[in-house]
Amino acid sequence: MKNLLLTSTLLLALTTHAGEPNAILARVDQVRSPHESFAVDIELTAFTGPRSETQKFRVYGRGTDRSVVEFTWPQPEKGKYLLMLRDAMWIYLPSASRPIRISPLQRLMGQASNGDVARTSFAVDYNPNALAEEGDNWRLSLVAKDPSVAYARVELWVDKSSFEPTRADFYVTSGKLIKRAIYHGRDEIEIQDLLHAGNRTVMRSSNLISHDNPERMFTKDGFSR
Repeated sequence: MKNLLLTSTLLLALTTHAGEPNAILARVDQVRSPHESFAVDIELTAFTGPRSETQKFRVYGRGTDRSVVEFTWPQPEKGKYLLMLRDAMWIYLPSASRPIRISPLQRLMGQASNGDVARTSFAVDYNPNALAEEGDNWRLSLVAKDPSVAYARVELWVDKSSFEPTRADFYVTSGKLIKRAIYHGRDEIEIQDLLHAGNRTVMRSSNLISHDNPERMFTKDGFSR
């Protein structure tokens, strides 16, 4: 009886913890980026009416808030890099002697911003302040930790069994919903422009591996070299 009571108490504690907003968000980030130091290939295809355009990148990350994005295709884009440190970002151009400060909110291609490609963690920028259940999903209301974050609020839907995100709605400071991301498994995200019907960008990831990225990669001096 004592063992049964202990087991029941432990199960209740685990269930309660797993259902807490911060715990859920931590699991989401772990699913999206399971390695402390990693590399992954990213392909962006932007659809504007009948036209489409594709670019490819290689992302090197360390922790949840440091990354380097290498432009790999098409050929004229090769030699460009993005460096992201927390909420600060720089671009390196082959023609420039020093990195140039830019905004993570600036569009990289189509509806995908610099931060969409460089960032793998929700918890770095947002605090969850509400939790609801909608069928097989949890719905988290995320509020930006500071005004410099690209989106003031995010509504995030998370699959209860896999902890994979299934949908995210992005709101600016005025409260306007401007962008929606639909997650198709772990490797594909469709980003919809809600201000211009029909415009969308598909972001596909592949070849995610654990990769020993040295600390010097994530400094402006090391980045320049």
